[in-house]
Amino acid sequence: MKHISIISKSFDLDKKDIKGKNKVEKFNWDSMTKIKLISFVNEKFSKSIDHTKFKKIINFKDIDDLIEKTIKK
Repeated sequence: MKHISIISKSFDLDKKDIKGKNKVEKFNWDSMTKIKLISFVNEKFSKSIDHTKFKKIINFKDIDDLIEKTIKK
Protein backbone atom coordinates (compact mmCIF):
# COMPACT_ATOMS: atom_id res chain seq x y z
CA MET A 1 0.00 0.00 0.00
CA LYS A 2 1.32 3.38 -1.01
CA HIS A 3 -0.18 5.45 1.80
CA ILE A 4 0.38 3.19 4.78
CA SER A 5 2.05 6.02 6.74
CA ILE A 6 -1.06 8.19 6.57
CA ILE A 7 -3.31 5.26 7.41
CA SER A 8 -1.19 4.19 10.37
CA LYS A 9 -1.13 7.75 11.77
CA SER A 10 -4.89 8.11 11.32
CA PHE A 11 -5.64 4.86 13.13
CA ASP A 12 -2.79 5.18 15.66
CA LEU A 13 -1.49 1.76 14.58
CA ASP A 14 1.94 0.42 13.73
CA LYS A 15 2.45 -0.06 10.01
CA LYS A 16 3.07 -3.77 10.58
CA ASP A 17 -0.47 -4.13 11.97
CA ILE A 18 -2.07 -2.81 8.79
CA LYS A 19 -2.87 -5.33 6.07
CA GLY A 20 -4.81 -4.37 2.96
CA LYS A 21 -7.57 -6.91 3.49
CA ASN A 22 -8.12 -6.13 7.19
CA LYS A 23 -11.61 -4.80 7.73
CA VAL A 24 -11.58 -1.29 9.20
CA GLU A 25 -14.63 -2.03 11.36
CA LYS A 26 -12.35 -4.21 13.53
CA PHE A 27 -10.22 -1.17 14.23
CA ASN A 28 -11.09 2.31 15.40
CA TRP A 29 -12.92 3.50 12.24
CA ASP A 30 -14.82 6.28 13.98
CA SER A 31 -15.41 9.96 13.30
CA MET A 32 -12.11 11.03 14.90
CA THR A 33 -10.13 8.60 12.72
CA LYS A 34 -11.91 9.91 9.65
CA ILE A 35 -11.14 13.52 10.60
CA LYS A 36 -7.49 12.65 11.15
CA LEU A 37 -7.34 10.89 7.78
CA ILE A 38 -8.83 13.92 6.02
CA SER A 39 -6.41 16.22 7.85
CA PHE A 40 -3.30 14.18 7.10
CA VAL A 41 -4.14 13.91 3.40
CA ASN A 42 -4.85 17.63 3.23
CA GLU A 43 -1.63 18.42 5.08
CA LYS A 44 0.56 16.24 2.88
CA PHE A 45 -1.05 16.69 -0.55
CA SER A 46 -3.23 19.84 -0.20
CA LYS A 47 -6.22 17.76 -1.34
CA SER A 48 -9.51 17.03 0.38
CA ILE A 49 -10.98 13.56 0.63
CA ASP A 50 -14.67 13.38 -0.20
CA HIS A 51 -16.06 12.17 3.13
CA THR A 52 -19.16 10.75 1.41
CA LYS A 53 -16.89 8.02 -0.01
CA PHE A 54 -16.27 6.70 3.52
CA LYS A 55 -19.54 4.74 3.33
CA LYS A 56 -17.94 2.40 0.80
CA ILE A 57 -14.79 1.73 2.84
CA ILE A 58 -14.51 -1.88 3.96
CA ASN A 59 -10.79 -2.53 4.36
CA PHE A 60 -7.46 -0.69 4.52
CA LYS A 61 -6.89 -1.20 0.78
CA ASP A 62 -10.08 0.78 0.14
CA ILE A 63 -8.67 3.69 2.16
CA ASP A 64 -5.38 3.49 0.27
CA ASP A 65 -7.25 3.53 -3.05
CA LEU A 66 -9.37 6.49 -1.94
CA ILE A 67 -6.28 8.48 -0.99
CA GLU A 68 -4.69 7.65 -4.34
CA LYS A 69 -7.80 8.74 -6.28
CA THR A 70 -8.01 11.92 -4.24
CA ILE A 71 -4.44 13.03 -4.87
CA LYS A 72 -4.70 12.31 -8.60
CA LYS A 73 -7.64 14.68 -9.05
